[in-house]
Amino acid sequence: MVSEQVTELDEYKARRGWWFAVFFLLLVVGLVVFLARVTIVDQNRDVLVGILGVITGSISSMLAIASGRDPSEVEELRDKLGKANADREALIARLRDAQIQLQIHRDMITDLQRAIIERLSALELRERPSPERVELDETVSRWLPSQSSDSSDSDSES
Repeated sequence: MVSEQVTELDEYKARRGWWFAVFFLLLVVGLVVFLARVTIVDQNRDVLVGILGVITGSISSMLAIASGRDPSEVEELRDKLGKANADREALIARLRDAQIQLQIHRDMITDLQRAIIERLSALELRERPSPERVELDETVSRWLPSQSSDSSDSDSES
């Protein structure tokens, strides 16, 4: 409902501006016709030239309004475009900074992985002891199950 009122108000303002522009244009044409038929007295010549200069200077904006382009709307759109471009530039700068930070982190992780791999490769891997080579104390071995049940358990696990 509010948007309908705003649209109606904008439409009314646009229509009013258009009618004024048309009226102004007809006034200028009428003034030109009048001045073409009537002789200008030398005493009033400077005043009339000044008035004609002001009226003629505003013809372009009146034609723009009559054709549907309001100069204030054009300025508004330029301001919006300028703000949008500034926001776009700021977002591009933030994206670039984020990409740089991401690349720095990737390089740091890669360097860390290389350092860890180099340090680990410097260690000598010893041979792991197999269960057959382990020698247990007699008290511990006494509590272990017999060898036959141990082999059947290992078969059932696999």
